[in-house]
Amino acid sequence: MATDKQAGFTLIELVVVIVISSVLAIATSQLIQQPVEMYQAQSSRARLVDKADTALVKITRELRDALPNSVRIACAGRCLEFLHVTTGGRYRAAPVGDPLRLSFNPVDADTQFEVLGLLVDSGLIQSGAGVNDCRNVTASCLVIYNTGLLGSNAYNLDNAATITNVNTAGPITINFNNAGFSSGNTAFPASSPDQRFYVVDTPITYLCDPTAGTIRRYQGYSIRSNQTDVDSHAELVAQTNSAEDALLIDQVSACGFSYNPGTPTRNGLVSIAVSVNEQSESITLIQQAHLSNMP
Repeated sequence: MATDKQAGFTLIELVVVIVISSVLAIATSQLIQQPVEMYQAQSSRARLVDKADTALVKITRELRDALPNSVRIACAGRCLEFLHVTTGGRYRAAPVGDPLRLSFNPVDADTQFEVLGLLVDSGLIQSGAGVNDCRNVTASCLVIYNTGLLGSNAYNLDNAATITNVNTAGPITINFNNAGFSSGNTAFPASSPDQRFYVVDTPITYLCDPTAGTIRRYQGYSIRSNQTDVDSHAELVAQTNSAEDALLIDQVSACGFSYNPGTPTRNGLVSIAVSVNEQSESITLIQQAHLSNMP
């Protein structure tokens, strides 16, 4: 009598199949995981580079509009401040017309001069009346020959005056309040060899705070002689004109500013370094801005 034999797997065969399947699964997952992790790392680095580069480009572009010799650094390299120029041009220094030449004589009380050529972006100039309107940034400031040195420092209002009127009908003229110079004289302390004048609308500050992981931008606050009066968020928003602030970049782990003022024959140089991180990825970018400090 024949007996039926049932076909099937033995326990050993089943264990072998399970072991082989596990090895194949592990090998396959490693082959897939590594490219995925590499892609994620590359994507993370690309985001960080884009974020840092956008912030650096913003700062360096604004620095190109800085009043000559107005850049200053504080907070151990974490605070950058400068006076922002909206427009400028050349003033008439001799007849015929309305010259500014006599304004550099302390006994003269000139309050108006004629602009040579065009005045670009004249619509951005904000006029005021009071002596302190320039300091409090409620009116544009007229600045001539800013060296940043004692007696010719716009932060001290040595050579900065409130613009009271701009006339663009016919010969372009600018009126200013001449009673606010720190010297007490009704005149600019020094003339510009190239007859240059600048119109400043606001100081600008960038504050780096690695603890908070941010760099923030501030504008519209009162001009102060000492940068230590405006080197923190609390001080900036407590000014006569409270600073308007905006987040420039987050995820910052380190950052710093440095400044070499250069020489009369060499441009000034601002260096900016920022490090940003995301999970295990971190990148550091450095950018430099060349500044013409010829007043």
